[in-house]
Amino acid sequence: MPESPDAIAERAYPLLLAGLAFAVFLAVTAVAMLGPLLVDMASALGTTVPVAVQLVTAASAVWAATALVAGPVSDAYGRKPVIVLGLCFLAAGSLGIGLAPTFAAAMGFSLLVGIGGGMVPPICVSLVGDLIAARRQPMSIALLTMQPGVSVLLGVPLAAVLGEYAGWRFPFLAVGSALLLAALLLLAFVPHRKPPADRVTLAGRIGRVAAFPVTWYMAGVNILARTAWGAVITLLPPFLIVAYGLRKVETALPMAVVALWMAAAPLLGGRIGRLRKRLPVTAALLLAAAIPGLGVFFLDWGAWFSVSAAGLLMLLVVPVTTVLMILIAETGGESRGTLAGVVSSSNWGGMAAGAAIGGVLVDHIGYGAVSFLLAGAVLASGLLMVCAVTEKAVARTRARFAPAPDGR
Repeated sequence: MPESPDAIAERAYPLLLAGLAFAVFLAVTAVAMLGPLLVDMASALGTTVPVAVQLVTAASAVWAATALVAGPVSDAYGRKPVIVLGLCFLAAGSLGIGLAPTFAAAMGFSLLVGIGGGMVPPICVSLVGDLIAARRQPMSIALLTMQPGVSVLLGVPLAAVLGEYAGWRFPFLAVGSALLLAALLLLAFVPHRKPPADRVTLAGRIGRVAAFPVTWYMAGVNILARTAWGAVITLLPPFLIVAYGLRKVETALPMAVVALWMAAAPLLGGRIGRLRKRLPVTAALLLAAAIPGLGVFFLDWGAWFSVSAAGLLMLLVVPVTTVLMILIAETGGESRGTLAGVVSSSNWGGMAAGAAIGGVLVDHIGYGAVSFLLAGAVLASGLLMVCAVTEKAVARTRARFAPAPDGR
């Protein structure tokens, strides 16, 4: 008798989880590495840094829109084809940016990166819920949600170094090649799982999760928190270059320090996710994040003060995504792909908002104004969580998506 997908996944758990983490790491790196490369890209492609920032905005906005569709498609037709295709789109987009002759061409390929990116992280979270034992899910999800921090710790500094010595195009070519490798790995390690026989329409699946206001409250909490994340990741490297005269390669160490805090934050989120009071604790962290948020760009106390404030901000803000993904893995049932897509969409909707609004503020007011964006976003996120994302609301969602007694 052939092994079931669950048995295969349990036996290959380390390789499966490593492959999923590698995929998320590369997907985030494909967008986040734009930060230290923006100055050279703008010069080479005949534009300005505030305009070049819109490459991040475009990729993140398309990522957000695609995630809404990728989740329900994977619920209906299976996770494996969606995640492998997404990695191929990411690879094509990264390679295309590396070869782009004009800013318009780079913008087109950045949209392809966004399409592929929207198909990868939410499906990885859904695969954890589908294939990995419940006892392992919180820390498995924490490992996935820490990959943006690992990306900034390793991927972005490496891109800065490669860009300094081999030109800004080379990092995109390297990441594109690695994404093709990731596609092959997941093609080998993700078991085929037969999708449900009842293939509800795409609109029907989205409507099923949209019927619960808490779905959109969770998305709102996350998009506001990620607005702060996006502004810091996109604008801190050029801020250090412009305000303190650092060379591009010299931003690698400061961004690595920020990334250490980012990488530790999901582990904190994984521990919080096990607590009885996990939601109020997460909200308290968001509210406290307003204090370091004000110091990142506004207080001219030196480069390392800005870096330290950004790191503390990340430690307080990033755990909310891990906690929300743990809730989805617990409550989503056969709709967890759609729910994960909504939260992933809010991740990159927030990234797009942070990059776009931050770029406008820098262009018209200056970098100091971005600190007020950070503080306002995290305060609004924490207050929304206190008021709307409660244990009672989560319990109603769990009851809605729990399998019926007859298994249907």
